Amino acid sequence: MTLPQRILLLVLCLSICLGGISAVFWKQELKYQLPTPVPADYHSVAVGQQVALPAALSKDKAYFLHFYNPDCPCSRFNTRHLQSLIGTYRDSISIVVVVPSEEDIEKAQSEFGSALQILVDESQAIAKSCGVYSTPQAVIVDNNQNLFYRGNYNRSRYCTARASNFAELSLIALINRRPPPAFGLAATQSYGCELNNADLEFF
Repeated sequence: MTLPQRILLLVLCLSICLGGISAVFWKQELKYQLPTPVPADYHSVAVGQQVALPAALSKDKAYFLHFYNPDCPCSRFNTRHLQSLIGTYRDSISIVVVVPSEEDIEKAQSEFGSALQILVDESQAIAKSCGVYSTPQAVIVDNNQNLFYRGNYNRSRYCTARASNFAELSLIALINRRPPPAFGLAATQSYGCELNNADLEFF
């Protein structure tokens, strides 16, 4: 093999490696820095609007709903923060984990405890009622079944920016009988995995 051929082969190998690394970086990291695409049939639900809770939930209680998909990297990054919220607020409000399929119940129980109520939302009826189209998302419903908050947990993927703990600040407001806080797009523009995305990465 001549020197120019070796150089060409080396350049080709390096290009393939860089292309593979770039693809992995996009699938595992970069695409989750962008807002989740809004579905064409999406109908937003405004704060104060009544939502249809499933029959498994009491109609006169307030709920904190966590939309969780164990196959979504963003949901997994959020796990520790939610565990902290459960430990702090479970005596003040009913916390429910909403998963996309029966297969996800065991994973959710192992992450958040078997005592926590878990609902399966295969038809996405709960998600649509609450205006959710991605995971992870937090939804707070007051005891009149009105939407109090729907959105992101935090501006930071790892929920390390305490000043932007949107879900927790909303939860505190509800517990203290204050009006829903107004956060803007940073809280309400969804980031994460599409609810019906079959192309999630496992790692």
